[in-house]
Amino acid sequence: MVLRKWMKISFVLVLFISWILPTTSWASEADESGTFTMKVSSQMPNYGDTIEVLISGHQLIDVYAFEINLEYDPTRLKFIDAKSDAPGFSVPPIVKDTHIQIAHTKVGKGKGLEGEQSLFKLHFQAIQIGNNELTLSSVKIVDSKLGNITKQINTRSTLTIHHPYAFDDLDSFDWAVAAIEDLASQGIVNGTGERQFSPASAVTRADFLVLLMRALGLMGTVGQLFDDIETDAYYAQPVAIARELGIVQGDEMNQFHPKASITREDMMVLTDRALRISNHLIQTGDQSDLTIFEDVSLLSDYAFTSVATLVKIGLVHGYDNQVFPKETTNRAQAAVLIYNLLTYIK
Repeated sequence: MVLRKWMKISFVLVLFISWILPTTSWASEADESGTFTMKVSSQMPNYGDTIEVLISGHQLIDVYAFEINLEYDPTRLKFIDAKSDAPGFSVPPIVKDTHIQIAHTKVGKGKGLEGEQSLFKLHFQAIQIGNNELTLSSVKIVDSKLGNITKQINTRSTLTIHHPYAFDDLDSFDWAVAAIEDLASQGIVNGTGERQFSPASAVTRADFLVLLMRALGLMGTVGQLFDDIETDAYYAQPVAIARELGIVQGDEMNQFHPKASITREDMMVLTDRALRISNHLIQTGDQSDLTIFEDVSLLSDYAFTSVATLVKIGLVHGYDNQVFPKETTNRAQAAVLIYNLLTYIK
């Protein structure tokens, strides 16, 4: 019994001694043993997701032990573990910089693995958005006669890690993420490209009005067009309806300036009018609602009451003790206002 146990241990030691020797050209079954593949559970995981990488062998012939080498980007993927379902035991993974080495061997005398076999399952966590290339660089195999060979694989798989949100460019706008994601899920706001929202981009007067009309579901008779709006413009009808309803008025030249960036005070004026016309607002703000803001003197006369009202009902909060009435509105700010508006009228 003791002798048999010692023979098993000796065999494993010999096996691992042979494993670390340079690859030989011995004629053995290892020279002919199969192919190796890598399968990733998701090519487009979300930030924070766990990704499984399956390394498999195919058409194996007497694979008694194997060593697998992979390359990855540790700034985007965090290595968690590696496990093998093959009979025998695994050596603890060696992880250094961008390289991962994992190894496994059968125990005792007998033939190695044959045919199809799942060799290792590795798990990673996605820790940074962006592209990451995962490479199965090589597999070293040892047969039951201790013949060994290293196969260069160099199979690559590109992972594109996304935010768990609809858009990938909201990192600096955490205060607006919930609003943007909710509105996007309802089809009220759209992105500007593939998984892009462009939160810092200015909003035009026409686009904000379209967004406001869509959010409130305002319909009506198409009124007279402004002179600076083409009849086939995507915003022509909503602007004409808004004009007929009294939400917009235009200037003395019968122009609306649809492509101009909307200021924060004009955004609030249009919102105030739309809420009143849709019978969602009866309150009116005054000077007392604006005492916390240091830039009230910058408000246009026509915007004063609208801004005070939206502050009073909690749709606008300003920041740094200012309301910034003359600054242009960006897409994130517009989305938050619309989100607050919809929350208010529920």
